[in-house]
Amino acid sequence: MNNLLTASEAFAALQKGKTVLCRYAGDGTLKADKSFSTLDQMPATVFGLPYYEFCIQLETTVLAEITFTKPVEPHDLEDGQVIYIVMPSHILRTTYNSKNGETCLSVGNGFAQLDEENAKLQLQAIGKTFGNMITDIQVIDVTKDKPRGQKGKQTKAEQTLVSEKTCEIIAEAKKPSIVITEQTNVTASEDPLVPDTNDPTLDPEYQKNLDTLLQRVSESKTPDEVNAVYRYTRTWSDKQMEPLLLATHKRLEHLEKEKASANEPPSLMVQIQNAPDLTALDALEIDVAARDPQIQPKLMGYVRKRRYELENPSGSQPEAEHDYLLEEPF
Repeated sequence: MNNLLTASEAFAALQKGKTVLCRYAGDGTLKADKSFSTLDQMPATVFGLPYYEFCIQLETTVLAEITFTKPVEPHDLEDGQVIYIVMPSHILRTTYNSKNGETCLSVGNGFAQLDEENAKLQLQAIGKTFGNMITDIQVIDVTKDKPRGQKGKQTKAEQTLVSEKTCEIIAEAKKPSIVITEQTNVTASEDPLVPDTNDPTLDPEYQKNLDTLLQRVSESKTPDEVNAVYRYTRTWSDKQMEPLLLATHKRLEHLEKEKASANEPPSLMVQIQNAPDLTALDALEIDVAARDPQIQPKLMGYVRKRRYELENPSGSQPEAEHDYLLEEPF
């Protein structure tokens, strides 16, 4: 999604290091451009010319070979701004509220986009990571729902009514003229002393299963082991799935970083210690000269040690034993 900027806003964004795009909007005589271009394709005086539109190029990321814009971050949002939250089974269109804990958590954990298209792409990428192909994605718009404040007032009123009813029952039980001889069943028409709750996450059995699956995710060594936990959650609701989804997402990122780190080439010191012959060692000695002067003496010590080992395969020691270790300490 391209947010149009004025010339002054675009120039300010450019000074902050943002990538600014531009297009000719048309003046009635010339045809307008449909697509945006980088500033190096525009006249140098474009910020002072009329009929030009500007926007900031959004950064993209790739997950499971699907490209989408990077999730929006809290410092880029304003209260009341429309965002799209990526849920496990749908996209939630809502407005950002810095005082809403659930919304802030979704944004902070990287599950919010500024437009519907990229929100769908992110959900498809997450599904593909887990081996699922998501095609039919529902977008639920809650921006026009009744404000949470009204619901809160209603709940508070109900709680007040329950509290008053409880006080009446206690006061009635304390009257000396009343003797309670047996316990009677509470009928459906009577008010409960404690409000009922339909929160599925309060189920002790669910919490026990969740803790077990979270532990298994933290101990998983491969993406397949991480994704295997979803076979036990087929009957869970979206709200029950949220903590497990966040945990698997973080674990998969950690495993991906570990894999990338394992594929990195060995350090120069390790390469010197394992140099197969003098020719390879000479090439590595050239690399040492390009390193920081403070670390060069240390690396040259390893070069001399390896050179001696290659020139004396019998393992005999020189008269001045380990001269290569007499360099200045790093």
